[in-house]
Amino acid sequence: MRKLVLFLFVLQAVISSCQLQKVTVNVYTPPKIVYPPDIRSVMVTSRFVPATGSYEDVQWGAYETVDSLKWKLSEAIIDTLAKRMIIKDQFMVKVRHFPRMLRHNEATLPDPLPWDGLLSLSKKEYVQSLLILEGFGLSKSPVTINQQAGEYEAEFSVTVSMAIRVYEPEKMRVLDDSVYTFTSEFKGKGKSEQEAMKQLPEEKKALFSACSQAAEGYYSLIKPGQIPEKRTYYINGDSTMQLGEKAFREGKWGRAEAKWKWLAYNSKDSLIQAKASYNMALICELDGRLNQAIGYARRSLRIHPDRNTIKYINVLDKRISDIENQIKEKKIIRRW
Repeated sequence: MRKLVLFLFVLQAVISSCQLQKVTVNVYTPPKIVYPPDIRSVMVTSRFVPATGSYEDVQWGAYETVDSLKWKLSEAIIDTLAKRMIIKDQFMVKVRHFPRMLRHNEATLPDPLPWDGLLSLSKKEYVQSLLILEGFGLSKSPVTINQQAGEYEAEFSVTVSMAIRVYEPEKMRVLDDSVYTFTSEFKGKGKSEQEAMKQLPEEKKALFSACSQAAEGYYSLIKPGQIPEKRTYYINGDSTMQLGEKAFREGKWGRAEAKWKWLAYNSKDSLIQAKASYNMALICELDGRLNQAIGYARRSLRIHPDRNTIKYINVLDKRISDIENQIKEKKIIRRW
């Protein structure tokens, strides 16, 4: 009798493993600065105006003069950052220039904007968060010329400072609140000092390039990464399960999630519910929703105990633990 029970258990494990498809996928890794996973829409704008005049006048737009080049450079940062954030559908991004809010004209963080005004703005623009360039500044170093091996190299650098604050008005919390500094170097080489100087970019072009690189630098801090990992998922079940599997193979994760999520809760077959829940765990992991992923994996285990599911739960547990340790060590910044 014991041999028969053991045989049936082994047979069940073999059958279950045959239904699993092995795949190498790019698994989500958290960025340096983590936004809440439910933040999918953001308005990118600036309250920086490089104006002269009394502080109160600058705030309300009645300034005496304005540095138009510096203003254009600050707006170029906003445009570049928005273009980067919209890549791969990570965020739904809106860009707004000259919104009606109190102005600021230094490369520092001013007092936070009032929550009622921010909430009104976010509702008007249909966004969950507001990324605002609160302050901005830049400086260009003198040109230096060095000679080495009979060749001259001219060099200068541009340092860009960006005071960025990210608001989530609905929950009245600030997701980022820092001044970031990025330095870009520009070089030119030639057989003489004059030739090396001519190879340097003109100042205006260098300033715009440095601002673009600074925007790229901030985006690199909030951009999630990916690492290749081996995973498994169920491919057999019913026609809906197979439609989800086809969408998954084609990289259409949203469509696969819709199919598998429906089966996880609505299939009349408990085994299919378990398989769909397991597949949902994988979808959530790939999207960085690790807490949801482990929730689905445990649901699959409750419905249909399986050693493959236990292994996957252990993998997810370890990933969550590693990320929590990195947050404690300040390697990952999460302010919410």
